[in-house]
Amino acid sequence: MIKKYSFIVGVILFILILNKLGYKELINVFNKINFYYFAFAVLLLLPLLFIKAYRWNYIKKTQGIIFSIKDSFLINNISLAIGFITPGRLGELTKIFYLKNKDNTIGKSLVSVVLDRLADLFFLLFLSLISLIFFFSYFKKTILLLTIIIFFLILLSIFAIKSNIIQIIFKKILNLIIPARYKKSWSLNYHDFLKNIKTYTLNNYLLILFFTTLSWSIYYIQSFLLLKSIGINSIPFLYLVISVTIAGFITLLPISISGLGTR
Repeated sequence: MIKKYSFIVGVILFILILNKLGYKELINVFNKINFYYFAFAVLLLLPLLFIKAYRWNYIKKTQGIIFSIKDSFLINNISLAIGFITPGRLGELTKIFYLKNKDNTIGKSLVSVVLDRLADLFFLLFLSLISLIFFFSYFKKTILLLTIIIFFLILLSIFAIKSNIIQIIFKKILNLIIPARYKKSWSLNYHDFLKNIKTYTLNNYLLILFFTTLSWSIYYIQSFLLLKSIGINSIPFLYLVISVTIAGFITLLPISISGLGTR
């Protein structure tokens, strides 16, 4: 029910924004598109999608789930397409069910999907903090809050992996809310998840960060070219990066169609 209303809210926001901008103005913009910049931006979509698929393939391979890069590319892009039309990109979770059908447990399948999503989240968190520093006088409290959040998340992640205390507490809480008939299967999947998440080393995380940085760099360049294609030349690349980073956060909110209602 929440997803349904979130989807509706996103559509309404998108329609209101279009109405505010004016349909005629939008048509005029499209009629003046520079197709050289536009074509170059479209061409960058292929390496962008490939790097994202390669990152997910690497994450899976590290935990022993072996797929060809071709299959990973197809599965990842199908899930992205489904995520594009679902609130908060929840459709990307369809990758879990595909991996499960290939004789992997839900717990094991969940690891690669979670890490793939968290890679983007942590990158955006960090870059948002860096971006806000340029506007320090306006965002002092926000910068402090984000710094605390990032520091807390890093500590929590390290502590959760190295210590069993959080795992025990988390397990007890879930045991209270999960129906009895699902507890056995949930327990197996939970242990599979923890077992697989511990297989990653610092080098693995650094390589995942590299792929993430590379994919977002291409996305920033692609966005810059799209702006150039519609004749917007007055926005510096740095400010565009800041705007796109914030928009990246917004797309994670479950109130729009791939963030269209809130961008």
